[in-house]
Amino acid sequence: MNRIGCGAAALMAAAGIAAGIDGRIAIGTPDDPTLEFVHGCWEGPDGTLTGVRVLMPIDQAVLDAKVRPARGVADNRVDFVFVGDGYTAAEENTFYGHVDFAVSQLFVYEPFKAYENYFRIHEVFVESNESGVDNDPQGTFRDTAMDMTYWCNGIERLLCINVSKAYSFATLAPDVDQVIALANSTKYGGAGYSGSDLGTAAGGNASAPQIAIHELGHSLGDLADEYTYGGPTTWTGGEPGTKNVSIYEAAQMAADERKWHQWLGYVDTRFDGTVGTYEGGNYSVFGIYRPSNNSMMRSLNRKFNAPSAERLIRSFYLEVSPIDAHSPNGAAVAADAGVSVTPMQPIGHDLDVFWDVDGSPIPAADGMTSVVPQSLGITAGGTLTATVVDNTDMVRDESVRANLMTAQVSWTVLPAACPADMDGDGTLNIDDIDAFVAFFLGGDLAADLDGNGTLNVDDIDAFVAAYLAGC
Repeated sequence: MNRIGCGAAALMAAAGIAAGIDGRIAIGTPDDPTLEFVHGCWEGPDGTLTGVRVLMPIDQAVLDAKVRPARGVADNRVDFVFVGDGYTAAEENTFYGHVDFAVSQLFVYEPFKAYENYFRIHEVFVESNESGVDNDPQGTFRDTAMDMTYWCNGIERLLCINVSKAYSFATLAPDVDQVIALANSTKYGGAGYSGSDLGTAAGGNASAPQIAIHELGHSLGDLADEYTYGGPTTWTGGEPGTKNVSIYEAAQMAADERKWHQWLGYVDTRFDGTVGTYEGGNYSVFGIYRPSNNSMMRSLNRKFNAPSAERLIRSFYLEVSPIDAHSPNGAAVAADAGVSVTPMQPIGHDLDVFWDVDGSPIPAADGMTSVVPQSLGITAGGTLTATVVDNTDMVRDESVRANLMTAQVSWTVLPAACPADMDGDGTLNIDDIDAFVAFFLGGDLAADLDGNGTLNVDDIDAFVAAYLAGC
């Protein structure tokens, strides 16, 4: 973890908000772009979640800051930044302990488990003048750095924060994609700011890890709550924009190819139950459906369902390119020089790597992460392209795979700097003679040293001349 201290002097200085923080859906609501939905969720008496969704203003400074940088720039990771409110200088280690506890269960659940390597965790310690947060208990107010408070909008467990102040501290980290703000409190509470990519939780509460994961479903995945409390008994609105609730039952969903139609009937122990259309969700009991019976978006200590996991993976790839690095970084490469790609590495499966020259596939190179163009029969003038694809079975939407989970890098192939170096190791020896003979006898155009597209005695003469000239 990347730990960053922020004492009293830094509190005074951290007034601005750096650029480069981005939302995943249109900021604000369709009717008012200056408002965002804030989700508050907590366990009801039967163990399922209950809560509310309220509209609150988005701070203009946060709106101005939320400009997406190019995907894959710099760290090529999803950066989670933990900040804390109500921790005094003497409670710095308490904050770090609360972060460790909050993270302890995050990578237990799919798809976070498989994609743990896609994340970086940062901890920004923020010093408050007083310990604890407002309205814990109700009517008690404390001097803290980010004004966290229970009883937000008159709702006891809705744990709100000054979003602008939270971002002013979070941006002290090297990069910010999601902010998780912990309150120095044991009182159950939390909130998910869907437009601001921010979630809150009580750092000292036993349910903090579960609350944080659920709120990430909102702030990172733009997922709806799947429980049935807090709204009209019967849903009368149109089709919601969120991906995990729908007004269509399974038969109609399948016929019209809507929402999670590709997952209907799917069963997998990595996810919650059998995918279907279960009535109730988005705060209503009737007239609206969820993908599984009892997922993380309905109850704590549960798995995500498969459609929600797919949506979360899409969100990961909004920040992360499948190609983590490549070499050379320039747009051209000599035919006898090596080129390579470094794919991202999920846990449990590898990304697929394919190569082509001028659009023609090179099946012999499938799966390779480094090649020498000359050894593939590419001498000069062509364009060599590496394509990296995440073909995980946790995604069935091929448009998502094509647009976000696939990346390419290309090089123009220049004449070989040392054309006789047939094995591309940078030296000339008997191995290069053997390689040339094998290419020539096998009809491989890697032996076409005069570049005319055919193999004949002129190529033998060219090889001998190049070999004698040395590298």
